Amino acid sequence: MAASPHRRRVMTAAAVTVAALFVSVLPATGAVAGPAGPADADGASRQSVNEPRLGARPVELSPGQREKLLKAAADAGAVTARSLKLGGKEKLLPKDVVKDADGTVHTRYERTYAGLPVLGGDLVVHERAGARTGAATGSASASASASTSAPATDSATAPGVTVTWASDAAISVPTTKATVPATAAKKTALATARTEGTGEAVPDGAPRQVIWAKDGVSTLAWESVVNGVREDGTPSELHVVTDAGSGKKLQEFDTKHAGVGNGQFSGKVQVGSVRNGDVYELTETQGGNHRTYDLNGGTSGTGTLFTDADDIWGDGTVADRQTAAVDAAYGARKTFDFYHDQFGRNGIANDGVGGYSRVHYGNEYVNAFWDDDCFCMTYGDGFDNVNPLTALDVAAHEMTHGVTSTTANLYYYNGESGGLNEGTSDIMAAAVEFFANNPNDVPDYEVGELIDINGDGTPLRYMDEPSKDGISQDYWSTATEGLDPHFSSGVANHYFYLLAEGSGSKTINGAAYNSPTYDNEPVPGLGLHNAFNVWYRALTLYMTSTTDYAGARVATLQAAADLFGRSSEAYETVGNTWAAVNVGRRFVNHITLSPPDAQEAAVGQPAALQIDAATSQAGGLTYTASGLPGGLTIGATTGLISGSPTEAGDFTPTVTVKTSGGNSTTATFPWTVIPSGGDFFVNPGNVNIPDGGGDPAESALVVTGHDGGAPSDLQVTVDIVHTWRGDLVIDLIGSDGTVRRLKNSNSDSADDVHETYTVDASAIPANGTWKLRVQDVYSYDTGYIDSWKLTF
Repeated sequence: MAASPHRRRVMTAAAVTVAALFVSVLPATGAVAGPAGPADADGASRQSVNEPRLGARPVELSPGQREKLLKAAADAGAVTARSLKLGGKEKLLPKDVVKDADGTVHTRYERTYAGLPVLGGDLVVHERAGARTGAATGSASASASASTSAPATDSATAPGVTVTWASDAAISVPTTKATVPATAAKKTALATARTEGTGEAVPDGAPRQVIWAKDGVSTLAWESVVNGVREDGTPSELHVVTDAGSGKKLQEFDTKHAGVGNGQFSGKVQVGSVRNGDVYELTETQGGNHRTYDLNGGTSGTGTLFTDADDIWGDGTVADRQTAAVDAAYGARKTFDFYHDQFGRNGIANDGVGGYSRVHYGNEYVNAFWDDDCFCMTYGDGFDNVNPLTALDVAAHEMTHGVTSTTANLYYYNGESGGLNEGTSDIMAAAVEFFANNPNDVPDYEVGELIDINGDGTPLRYMDEPSKDGISQDYWSTATEGLDPHFSSGVANHYFYLLAEGSGSKTINGAAYNSPTYDNEPVPGLGLHNAFNVWYRALTLYMTSTTDYAGARVATLQAAADLFGRSSEAYETVGNTWAAVNVGRRFVNHITLSPPDAQEAAVGQPAALQIDAATSQAGGLTYTASGLPGGLTIGATTGLISGSPTEAGDFTPTVTVKTSGGNSTTATFPWTVIPSGGDFFVNPGNVNIPDGGGDPAESALVVTGHDGGAPSDLQVTVDIVHTWRGDLVIDLIGSDGTVRRLKNSNSDSADDVHETYTVDASAIPANGTWKLRVQDVYSYDTGYIDSWKLTF
């Protein structure tokens, strides 16, 4: 029996508090690095790896070229939707497009159903040059199918066409007419904002109807937006998604992410300016016309554009208001240049347009943030208004939130997609800092080390060992789902440091690191260039709004396969580095094999276990097993163990998985078979319960040796692990199909069901197959049937 897990906390994502940095030295130009070289003079290790394939490098698109590709995709939207076998009420709206040097085009789409936006329904169509049909880039072949579960990439499409889905489940709701009115949804949103400490909370217009798609389940919902101010002074734009049938809150996320001149942090640097009459304006013409404004303590509006008579900006001290502007403008330009030079990305939104920056926000505001609405960066002046948060890693961190928003759009709520969103900003901020290689801001793997946001001289975050901040996670765990994104991001940060630098003791730019691994096994690292190229490609092409850490592993492995080849050393390093932060397993003899947990079964009752294995090599896998309980067998090509045990006892099966090339690995695990029969029949096997209106979960029992009808006081003992038991409807299905309701859904928010029900089953034949059927009728909370039994 499995113990009840800790209940997940549901919290509003806090403001992005700062930026970050990471990595080893990289030159300021060059899109995709070749093999890493020997060790640096300062001791930073550099491992030789396969050289990335230049065909997988994204090419720079002019705004006109990009717009042409997006228009072609929009024109072919109906054809693409049909080819992907979407429902008649579904439409695709192109959001972004990337073209590789080899001609492959990747088109990212948002999805609608009956005209309603589908939150969590985004997808990316990947088409090789020879696979595109007609003139419509981004339209999949008519034979493309939607058969892969998120967040994997579907390769079962037409040749040369694959699809990455946030969810490949059909989008369908019984009605688009809401039972709960918009006014009730607005009240729920306001209450949520106030509970999360949002001050000055004001609804931003009326709620809009949407479809909330999560874990394969579609729910008609309201999306309400509440504007306000968080406790630290950061503006908030809280989105609250509410079930339009029950009024239950499904999710919440915030879209505001906190986060020659002489700068305080950058030193003496060049900044872009333009002459306008007798003055110069702080406008960077080479960076998408980025402008820098002075809010002068205000908290709204654009502010006043910085101007200067002699084109010499700031003096390096906080006493000169231009100093913060220099750092902000420098950070914006270096971030623009990094994305352009490394990935061919033309600005934050890849449309050639620069955002703008606002400095001197509020009064003693100890934060910085990116705002999608204004497409701008905003910086506070920190403690006593003399500690501005305009360091380079802050700028790059916050502007990377904009890149994420316009690509994968990882939902910024507690848990894994939020952690990946926040971690991505730390990762790219680190890369920008090494790209700039400014001697006044020596690149390192610490976040916010120059701005002293904690007030004690310590960095905000440590990427080599995130737990050094006292809160962040070094490794993934079941608790990751409930953490604020700033702390669940530790898993991504640690992964990236290890992928770039490898584990163990080393010195980089004078700083000492000694990064551990979850399994105490070393990983070599790929070098910085290769690491950030893998992450960027995964983010922009293979991650979606709901990607979690397991999905990020899939996405980065696909990116590594594109860049280096699936059978490369680099591909396995990417996978093994995830294992080093407890996401997935390591490759052993080119195979990843997840050892099964301890299993339970009962004599005479159906049992099944899918072995989870994969290989980096060409060809499939074959499976054999020894020591299985009698009555169970394993599929040689599927790895599915199934059957009905014939004897009770404690068994220790060993599964062997072999590649077509003859490499193999094994896993051994315990399997206990308990007696079942007489007056007692039990199924102890776990069955997952689909969330929120999906197909019901069913668990079967086979009753024998009881002629005639079942008793009028049949005892049905149910043990279910679930984080909101009021969501559940439970039925007993008799051997003849008769249904007896055990439990209705209700408002009970407690965990788990551990109950024995008495049922009059006298009219039902005793012998035969009985089933426990469990339906989760509301979205968000999840669980599984742990065990159930019948006592005659």
